[in-house]
Amino acid sequence: MALSQGNKQPVYQLLVTWVLMLAVMEGVGNLMEILHVPSMGAIFLEEFVLLTILFLLNHFWLRVPIRLKSDISWRDQLKVNVWPLIIIFSDCLMLFLPKLQLTSRIILFILFALVVGVFEEYLFRGVLLGGLLRSLRRFGQRRIWLAVGLSSLLFGVSHLINLSHQSLGMTVAQILVNLGFGLLASAMYLRTGSLAWPILLHFMDDARVLAHAGLSQHSVGLSTFSGALGGMILLVVYGGIAWWLLRRAQWAEIGA
Repeated sequence: MALSQGNKQPVYQLLVTWVLMLAVMEGVGNLMEILHVPSMGAIFLEEFVLLTILFLLNHFWLRVPIRLKSDISWRDQLKVNVWPLIIIFSDCLMLFLPKLQLTSRIILFILFALVVGVFEEYLFRGVLLGGLLRSLRRFGQRRIWLAVGLSSLLFGVSHLINLSHQSLGMTVAQILVNLGFGLLASAMYLRTGSLAWPILLHFMDDARVLAHAGLSQHSVGLSTFSGALGGMILLVVYGGIAWWLLRRAQWAEIGA
């Protein structure tokens, strides 16, 4: 798949990009509130700005290769993604089976989930994971799990910014769940060579949550213990699938 092609990636570039994206996200969000831009319009504008800045940063500065088209057949891609596809199918059932009324607001939530999925996968699996694979070349094949673990940790920790509008318990749960999600999405990307797969997983998961819960800015009544417990369960499930996909026997096929 040659995600590690090109010159060695300075780690500082990746960390600066991560911090910058979080700062822009917070700054644009606050600016939209000051300007009293309607919530849905503000959300789409914020994601458009973030994706544009990230694309330009990668194109002119980072130059991390982003792969959308896989080198392996569709049959092999489906075989690799058996367990992730079960999660995607479950999300699909939970999205449409409860007789969800597709109002214009719900459709906007689903579209928003797609935009968020594209941006976050481009940043964390595309740029950060791909960049770390180039930065950690001296570790040989072991860099696969180092890069996957570090990029997933950054993904999970990024959700600390949600403490401004929700409980500690919910935030802890999000960090743990998204750490596991990052491991799984990274494994899908590395095994298939296509960022489209983690984008699909991310989109379906966010679409289900947003369509049924909405974009609530209020703290959820979840204790830190129960949040951590629920998050740990999903971390183990997602992490277990990721380990299976990225077990040592598969390292030679990854070609990272």
